[in-house]
Amino acid sequence: MKKILPVVLAVITGCTCAFILFKKVEKETILETPENAVAIQIGVFTKKENAIAMSENYGGLVLEDEGVYRVYYSVLSKSDNIDFITNYLKNNGINYYIKKITLSDETLDKLSEYEELMEKTKDTAKITVNKELLKIYEEVI
Repeated sequence: MKKILPVVLAVITGCTCAFILFKKVEKETILETPENAVAIQIGVFTKKENAIAMSENYGGLVLEDEGVYRVYYSVLSKSDNIDFITNYLKNNGINYYIKKITLSDETLDKLSEYEELMEKTKDTAKITVNKELLKIYEEVI
């Protein structure tokens, strides 16, 4: 009994101290923002000239990111438009990479207007609308 009493007192003291100390700690919830769009990338280069050349040949937007130059062909949020662009790239023998991204609500609203227009236009005009989408994306980066 003599050995148990100090252990019980130590546990009670430790729990009391922990309760007092952690009661003052602020609780903060961290919410991860889910991805709400995709960027369709058609190239990544260490030399800016090569990225610009690809952009001029195939269309796209060149952005510097982490010491490399990435060529983005499109930024979209609606699956029908994503499917159209990826099929267009496949049919033209252009390799691509789909990167999930998170856009602000304001940017997403701007892009959604063009995407709705894109859904309503003929296939040949969708590529032109896509170029306008990239201009909006370039403005907000």
